[in-house]
Amino acid sequence: MTKETVSTPATSTKSTDTARMTPNSAQAHDRIALRAYALYEQGGRQEGRALEDWVNAERELVSASSK
Repeated sequence: MTKETVSTPATSTKSTDTARMTPNSAQAHDRIALRAYALYEQGGRQEGRALEDWVNAERELVSASSK
């Protein structure tokens, strides 16, 4: 007994990824980006902290929306 594996190539492009984003997720992304930039500025514009600023911004916005 043999088992056939069928695979489909990944054909994701920026245009199709953008098309899948809902307006709410795009708005959330923009709000997180703005807040992350504000945190970057508040932190003295330190390089190498982009991920930390992003996660903190995301955490703040999720916390604020759940209240």
